[in-house]
Amino acid sequence: MELKEIKKIYSDLSKNYNKLVKNRGKYTAYKKMSLLIIKELKLKNAKILDLGCGTGLSSLEFFNKKYEVTGIDFTPEMIKESKKLSFKKLICQDLETPLKVKDKEFDAVVLTGVMEFIKNPLSLFKEINKKLKSGSIFAITIPKKFPKYSKAPYKNYYKKEIEPVFKKAGFKIIECKYFFGFRQLKGTQNIYYYGYILKKVKPATK
Repeated sequence: MELKEIKKIYSDLSKNYNKLVKNRGKYTAYKKMSLLIIKELKLKNAKILDLGCGTGLSSLEFFNKKYEVTGIDFTPEMIKESKKLSFKKLICQDLETPLKVKDKEFDAVVLTGVMEFIKNPLSLFKEINKKLKSGSIFAITIPKKFPKYSKAPYKNYYKKEIEPVFKKAGFKIIECKYFFGFRQLKGTQNIYYYGYILKKVKPATK
């Protein structure tokens, strides 16, 4: 799926996205991952970078904890919806370009429901590593690959494919959960996620 097509889909969904998620009921990845970060951090104050923040659902739990959250999304319409929430800063940019935030600035990065569209995971993970403080947390959902839909129009992975990429980018696996992800907008296929909690163990390399 091309970037232009993805942007159009999410632009069209922006105003009704939250209602759509609530009506579907089962999509709770945004909440699961933020709660896992909070549990792992054990901090009263934290700086969070929410990548692919969309309308801000993935940061609601962070706002409840009074964390300082910076959101990045590549869809202007989604950013507009996010401005209704308590983000410290919002940036509109493609995630596969250098991130427009300071290095070693954040206690955690969350990337929920985004890996379906990322062309170069290693490059993005290295960029994320640079933005994290030493020993900080990176939470990410990975669509699980099943043989029967391995040629789906979005990216999906076996664990043996993605876990070595985490290591190359300077992360170690702390925890991995398996849960329902979403139902395809066009079709009836249920997609499942691996929810990873990773820790930065060394700086990113070129």
